[in-house]
Amino acid sequence: RRAFQRVGLRRERPEFAVCRLGHLQELMTRYLLRRTGLLILTGSAALVAIFVLLRLLPGDPANALVSGTATPEQIEAARRQVGSDLPWWSQFGEWASSLLRGDLGTSFTSGLSVNDQIASRMAVTLPLTLAAFGISLILAIVLGYVAARARRSWVGTVISALAQLGIAVPVFWIGMLLVLVFAVNLHWLPASGFPARGWTNAAQAVRALVLPTLTIVLVSTASLTRYTRSAALDVLDAPFLQFARSLGESRGEAMVRHGLRVASIPVISIAGIELATTFIGAVVVEQVFALPGLGSMLTTAIAQHDYPSIQGVLLVSTTLVLVIGFAADVLQRVIDPRLRTSLSSGGRS
Repeated sequence: RRAFQRVGLRRERPEFAVCRLGHLQELMTRYLLRRTGLLILTGSAALVAIFVLLRLLPGDPANALVSGTATPEQIEAARRQVGSDLPWWSQFGEWASSLLRGDLGTSFTSGLSVNDQIASRMAVTLPLTLAAFGISLILAIVLGYVAARARRSWVGTVISALAQLGIAVPVFWIGMLLVLVFAVNLHWLPASGFPARGWTNAAQAVRALVLPTLTIVLVSTASLTRYTRSAALDVLDAPFLQFARSLGESRGEAMVRHGLRVASIPVISIAGIELATTFIGAVVVEQVFALPGLGSMLTTAIAQHDYPSIQGVLLVSTTLVLVIGFAADVLQRVIDPRLRTSLSSGGRS
């Protein structure tokens, strides 16, 4: 805006600005309604897919309740207890009706509420995911911008090479390497486990999550750095940034004033995907460090054919991934007016 004022362009008249603002609000409302409907439709499809695919797996959940020498009468009684003797549509109807009440069911093996179990496990998985993603995003923005600015020097080359290497290395291997260095050799941090009292012992809980968080950070930062570098390169070479610099602004000032918003548009989309990937990756890392999160709950439930627990973990994970994607799409349209105005011309969103 300052640049255009310097070359003598006038501002938009207030009455036209109000009309334009109302039009954009209407477009955003339409988009939110359509996108919310798509979110509900996708979530419903995922709900059906989780239920059907789980029933296609071999084995009966009643087998987890009886021994190998159980009589046919005992097996039939166990099937009635878990409801596996009912037709699929009846089982799905009962599960769907309980979901409408906010009830994920009761574990076949432990007899505990799946809601309570997931809530206690999320107290480990969610802080791990958010901490790892937040640190990764900050590091990736800094490293990506430095790599773009210094792309013709050895600094940019080293950052790009390390980012590529970080993507290629398996996350569980990094976890085991960190355990070997910081837990086995240096004895600085615990190798595995989580305090029995949970977050009531905050210091030990934080120490238990340091190595798992660092493991995810190394992998996520490598992936995000590549995309932030690419976005920064597009902006640094853009004509509008060169024009701003020709008016007397420094490279850093022009980047902050004009380039940051443009560069953040593709990064937001990738960051949404990466946050969902970080959440899924945290489930894997929990197994390496023996953390009592959603990962261990899902693994145990699969081994015991505990359908309510499996369905609950998968449903919560899928819902979080869908909501993250929804939030990333909406945030993109809030930042980029081109995506909002494209809706009025019938463009794809």
